[in-house]
Amino acid sequence: MKRALVVAGLACLLLAAGLGWSWSQWTQRWPTGPRYVTQRVRVPSGMSAAALADTLCARGLLRHRLVLLAGARLTGQGRRLQAGLFEVPPGLPVRDLLALFTRPGLPPVRVTIPEGLDAPQTARLLAAAFGCDPTEFLDAANRLTAQLRGQRGGPAGAVASARLDSVLVSEAARAGRVFHRCEGYLAPDTYFFAEDTPAITAAARLVEAQFARLDSLLAGPRSPAAAGLSAHELLTLASIIEAETSRPDERARVGAVYLNRLRLGMNLAADPTVAFATQKKGQRLLYRDLEVESDWNTYRRSGLPPGPIGSPGMASLRAAARPDPACRAVFFVADGQGGHVFSNTAQEHEEAVRRYRARRDAALAGAGARGGNR
Repeated sequence: MKRALVVAGLACLLLAAGLGWSWSQWTQRWPTGPRYVTQRVRVPSGMSAAALADTLCARGLLRHRLVLLAGARLTGQGRRLQAGLFEVPPGLPVRDLLALFTRPGLPPVRVTIPEGLDAPQTARLLAAAFGCDPTEFLDAANRLTAQLRGQRGGPAGAVASARLDSVLVSEAARAGRVFHRCEGYLAPDTYFFAEDTPAITAAARLVEAQFARLDSLLAGPRSPAAAGLSAHELLTLASIIEAETSRPDERARVGAVYLNRLRLGMNLAADPTVAFATQKKGQRLLYRDLEVESDWNTYRRSGLPPGPIGSPGMASLRAAARPDPACRAVFFVADGQGGHVFSNTAQEHEEAVRRYRARRDAALAGAGARGGNR
């Protein structure tokens, strides 16, 4: 009897000691040093408390996984773990550590990709927003674009992709810069990304969104003028429309002008394609630029260029597929007021150009006079 009481007493002492130790581990901060830093921990959807404990132990953020597991079971917090990215400071008591993962993680990063950006511009914007590697992003986007074009295009698509790859290689050698397969295929939009989103995940979001838009466009009605264009050609035409005008009332007319030129066997003579070839986007082109040796120089090459010159938005995609059926114009020029004058004949166009230049020269002269008065 006495021995049994001793054993029971020892058991109680051990239990009390164990509970005391567990409570201390549950509630007390543990020492930190210079080698311990705040870390970001990603919790995927459906992650168990056991998997979370293993992750935290491996990262040096948790000492005793059993304390966290017992606490998760006793408090029910193991069933309330949130998915997301969490910023975890070192030395947290297990109680606070577990509670951290039952609350929302870091807010997603909001990134707006404007219409008309080229592939490197888009990559740099994403890199600045949430730190993805721009080169890794472009590599992933190029691979995925080639893969999806092959899946959707069949044998003809494979031939077209191989031809485009050949052009991109020759252009790169000629211009001394990289041309990307994903050019035009990075859908402009507003996206929400988790912090530290992998570059390949971001690339997939943008590329798949643009292919989805193309699929919806091809499934809908198209004008007879655009009916013979492939998805890649529609995207190419839309990218030129995007570069030419931002006015909603003009996009379908610009699309009609270029399709009218193609129908009549004229060169597109689109300034934005030359700007893309010469890397002079947004700059004034010189006459010598129009002589540059490039498959994107639509002053010297007939037909559409081999690929897009930027990523068009949905409005420009629709304008490429459904240009203005009433527009017979084959020329247009800026009107100096943010819009364009459309002309059916060369004579009308020359007169519109003369009026534009006169207006531009008068504005420059007025600006110079005002500058002199200062």
